[in-house]
Formats: sequence, structure tokens, C-alpha cells
Amino acid sequence: MDGGFYLRRGKQLTLGRRWTSEDKASLKELAATTPPKLIARKLDRSCESIRQMATRNGIRFLTERRRNS
Repeated sequence: MDGGFYLRRGKQLTLGRRWTSEDKASLKELAATTPPKLIARKLDRSCESIRQMATRNGIRFLTERRRNS
């Protein structure tokens, strides 16, 4: 695991991939119709990273909109 590719974030060992503008656009588009777990699979990211990026960018998931209505 020593090759400079891994970053340590707390106790989690991660690849630390940056979010591209395409990733963010996909997240915004998919959030209207797709649950976070499926978005995570499609974008090859953790569910938590999907939730965090959505929160940072003011993106709400379909399930959140239903609960708040």
C-alpha cells in the first residue's frame, strides 16, 4: 500500500479521488430520480461521499424531498 496512491482520512484508507465537474453534474441529475446507494454504485464512490458532496452543493435526493413535503 505504499506507493503514494493512498491517503489517510481519519481511520479510513481511501484513494482520495477528486470530484470532477462531470461527477457533480451526474450526481445532480441522478439525485432527482435515484436513491443515494444506487448513485454511489454508478459513480463508483461510497454512499457517504455521495451524501457529503450533495450536502456541500445543496443537492437534495428524491427521498429527502418526499419526507419534507
